[in-house]
Amino acid sequence: MSASEPESAPSPAPNSGAAHLRIMAARVVAQQRWPYVSSLLFNLRLVPRPHEELPTMAVDSGWRLYYSEEFVLRQTPEALATVLLHEALHCVHAHAERFAVLHRTPAEHGLWNIAGDAGINEILNEAGMPWPDVSPVLMADLARYGATPEMTTEGVFFALVESDEPLDSGDCGSVVGGGARDYELPAADAEHPAIRSDQQSVIRDRVAHDVLNRSRTHGDVPGGVMRWAESVLEPQVSWRDALGGQIRRGLSMVAGRRDYVYTRPSRRQEAMRQAGSTAVLPAMRQPAPPRVCCIVDTSGSIGDRELRDFAAELVGIARASGVSSGVTIIPCDAEAYEAQRLVGRSGVEELTLPGGGGTDMRAGIEAALEIRPRPHVLVVLTDGYTPWPDDQPHAIDSVIVVLSDPATEAQVPDWATPIVLD
Repeated sequence: MSASEPESAPSPAPNSGAAHLRIMAARVVAQQRWPYVSSLLFNLRLVPRPHEELPTMAVDSGWRLYYSEEFVLRQTPEALATVLLHEALHCVHAHAERFAVLHRTPAEHGLWNIAGDAGINEILNEAGMPWPDVSPVLMADLARYGATPEMTTEGVFFALVESDEPLDSGDCGSVVGGGARDYELPAADAEHPAIRSDQQSVIRDRVAHDVLNRSRTHGDVPGGVMRWAESVLEPQVSWRDALGGQIRRGLSMVAGRRDYVYTRPSRRQEAMRQAGSTAVLPAMRQPAPPRVCCIVDTSGSIGDRELRDFAAELVGIARASGVSSGVTIIPCDAEAYEAQRLVGRSGVEELTLPGGGGTDMRAGIEAALEIRPRPHVLVVLTDGYTPWPDDQPHAIDSVIVVLSDPATEAQVPDWATPIVLD
């Protein structure tokens, strides 16, 4: 339970009109706290549901707010306002759309819900919001899995996935992804129609504008909300997004690669024989599983902690991109050291990162070319003050150079894609 948990209001018998009025009062309280989310709060359509179907409150992907009258009447308007703001942040962060692009199994949706809740509750907790009579999950609760407040929802999610530990989770509805819940209405319900995705985008933009205006005039917007608004109206591609995009682009060539081989017979060969033909048909060669290798600059220009944090992020990005076999890590200063396999974030602290001498990433690239089977995508983390090979390494589809010093971006060869580590 939260240390700031308020006392609950008396629990009268469930009454639809009383519960509706209490939510309306809570919406006014939420508007007074964060006036910049008013346009979203007053667009949430209220739908009561039996307590046995929904014990608390939830929102669907059409931004309809479902609530248990029993739960609502048990809370104060101040505590309910916190719940409304929690659900509003799920809406603005587009958690449903973000979960869909990960292409994860439905069984993992509970972990995604926990990751989204933890990030939102961190913002609400820092703002001193009173909690209802439920226990909010916070980042501190997930620290033992490697989660930190600086992580994105995706980063926290993959940290939880790699922990392989079953976790109890609540359910905020299809607003955080997954299929429609049993208590949710059809999108075209006549009385409570869903808000279309294009309308949701307009509302998000309006909220983001109001956030920035409030910040300029009052300066009291929570940092997490401010960062979201800036990402919507003043988008800057983070190095994580840029790296993930480049890795997926490089691996897409591997996934789409097909060829014919004569080393095994075609499935149609028997039909050719029965037809009296002596022609030999080739079989289709399936692509090898995608492989990623990372060369980390251990010359001392990048700290050990930063190297390990980057390796952890890279494993998560690779896994989200379809690489299930982990990432090969090659420490390198003026020479390349023994390659190590990193399968999950939990193995980051066990990495051996020798070095401290000069800097020559050519040695690391040559070592990567000796790996069998050879990697498809090569990522180089360095400050950029290093000589480079004259030509692109043969038989490697994509080379990505992540720079800790933006001043060296112009020195990256044309055959590699530079990304500045912000």
